[in-house]
Amino acid sequence: MAEGVLGLGTGQASTLNQELIDKLKSAERKGSIEPIETSLSNWELERVKVAEIKLQTQDLLNSIKPFDLFVSGGVNAFETKSATTTGESVNFDAVDAGGLNTGTTTVDVSQLAQRDVYQSSSFADKDAIVSSTSGSMLVINGVEFSTLNKTYEKLAEEININSNFNASVESVGTDSFRLVIKSEKSGTDNALSITETGIDLGLNEFLSDTTIASGTVPAAGLTLSLNGTDFTTDGVDNYSQFIASIDADPDFDASIGVDGTVSIRRSDGSPLEVTNDDLGLNLTNNNHTLTAQNLQAKIDGVDYDVSSNLVTVDGGLKITAVKIGESSISIEKDTTSISTLFKDFIDKYNTLVDSIDTELYSADSNIDDRSTLRTILSQVKDQIFGNYGADSDLNLFNYGLSLDKTGTLSLNDTEFNTAISDDFDNLKNLFIGTAENEGFGTQLKTLLDDMDGFDGIITSYENNMDSRKTALESDLEKATEDLDSKYAQLAQQFADYGTIISRFNSQFAGLEMMINQSVSN
Repeated sequence: MAEGVLGLGTGQASTLNQELIDKLKSAERKGSIEPIETSLSNWELERVKVAEIKLQTQDLLNSIKPFDLFVSGGVNAFETKSATTTGESVNFDAVDAGGLNTGTTTVDVSQLAQRDVYQSSSFADKDAIVSSTSGSMLVINGVEFSTLNKTYEKLAEEININSNFNASVESVGTDSFRLVIKSEKSGTDNALSITETGIDLGLNEFLSDTTIASGTVPAAGLTLSLNGTDFTTDGVDNYSQFIASIDADPDFDASIGVDGTVSIRRSDGSPLEVTNDDLGLNLTNNNHTLTAQNLQAKIDGVDYDVSSNLVTVDGGLKITAVKIGESSISIEKDTTSISTLFKDFIDKYNTLVDSIDTELYSADSNIDDRSTLRTILSQVKDQIFGNYGADSDLNLFNYGLSLDKTGTLSLNDTEFNTAISDDFDNLKNLFIGTAENEGFGTQLKTLLDDMDGFDGIITSYENNMDSRKTALESDLEKATEDLDSKYAQLAQQFADYGTIISRFNSQFAGLEMMINQSVSN
């Protein structure tokens, strides 16, 4: 009875609990936090859609690049050339295919350019010392390389310091090595002249490829000319005596091997020159493995005798000779891709329009800034509907392009292809233009590039989105902290109220007891 009067009791205290606090907090959360979370969720959906539209814009950019005056590589859709080649003696290439002259170029290669290459006699240890003799050296084209206390590897390293030479120690067999010296470039102007001083690496040893019998007497009046010195048989001395007379000359070392092979070299290690050989010895330097020579070829009937196998002719056509023989290349304009490339652009444009229109006119769109999408589409349309050419009298819709009521572009193939064959120059001016009067493709490419560039409309949209997300995340963090703080305080207040109510309940219980006792008495 007293409980009804005071309105206080254990039942009332128990209602001030965590369940009530959670209900209150949940109700307030719906109005303060969930709207921010919804905005963040929508932001993620917006980001996906913006990324999709950005990608479609980049696809549109890539599709218009072939119609750009300043296209990377220098060849736009109207300057494409096709080439037909015959033969395998040369490879054809060009940095700027659009600059190639149309017509046929014929090449007849009779000799390939090659480098000068020497090899030493073989040796067993690449780390062995070449020479311990003071003053010993290898002289290549007048450049001295000391061999004193140098290993073969070290000698090769020092030769390589000179950019005109290339040297290496090559393994040519089991425990068998050779020092190989090459001219860095091909051609007779880059031939090597090697002198060995105080060493014998076998670089200048000449051997006959025929054998002779030492006791045989050669006919009289046969002359062997070595470096300007003539040695002539007398019909009395045999081969052994004749070769000995050469060896007796202080400028030469000559001998006959046990197999009848003749060996001759210069005493000072310099190159041997054989200018006349009536004896038919056919002396050759077997360690001079390749002799420097020029490319010899006829290109369109013009003789070429040059040091390199690469020749660039008028128009930028690069011709690289690879073997002896005839080859040709026929170059002509290739307009077959123009229509295909333009229709690809139309497809990419229609895809972009569909995506943007969906976001502009859909009630479910998550796009926050629809005006930016309108601007993107408007700027692209302005280029498509624009007039071009020096007199601003060229328009895409005069060459087969049409637009239906939904905003979809299409192309009349017959009309467009007729323009390619009959009005090529005007069509090129419309699409490509010049530096003074840029065409549709050139201007649109610049526009689309700028959209995604620094301070471009798409870049600005993305930056604004990032700023909005940062602000939303900050708002969410603050709202969450405020809500948690508010209900933490409320929970503490409820706890305090519970303590007070419990104390009142205890006091009331004692009063109730006294009242009951008084009534019973």
